[in-house]
Amino acid sequence: MKPIFFIGFMGVGKTTIGKRLGGVLDLPVIDMDQYIERIEKKAIKDIFLQHGESYFRDLETKVLFELQSEEAIITTGGGVVEKKANRDFLKQNDSVFHLTCTFDALWERLEGDENRPLVLNNSKDKLLGLFERRFPLYEEGSSVTIHTDHKSVDNVVQAIVPYIKS
Repeated sequence: MKPIFFIGFMGVGKTTIGKRLGGVLDLPVIDMDQYIERIEKKAIKDIFLQHGESYFRDLETKVLFELQSEEAIITTGGGVVEKKANRDFLKQNDSVFHLTCTFDALWERLEGDENRPLVLNNSKDKLLGLFERRFPLYEEGSSVTIHTDHKSVDNVVQAIVPYIKS
């Protein structure tokens, strides 16, 4: 079995949905950001501060390719689609789920989150611009889009399971 990937903007629920689906399917869950933090021995926000976004994006690519043989659910960071190589890699996989919701719902979840460098360093309008710019990139790299607006975690998981079983 190939890994199941979750992609989407920060705050859409990739980690939460991934953990619940992992429980349902009895699969391990690998959060790429946490994986990178373990390798680098520092928080994502510190990697951004000390080395910059480009360095971090290169780490993401390396880790994405490292994890391709894992029988696991892999939750990616929101910017994994910034690199074309990553989108091309993801598109080759059958189980890449783009989780999405409205920007207003996202903003409610993200506002004031001090652990997300892009939230700390940008206004609401700039984040909206980033959200709108990345949306087609998520679509390009995914096989299925799932809307999480006004849905419980279990409802989202129930929407995903048939794609995995088939």
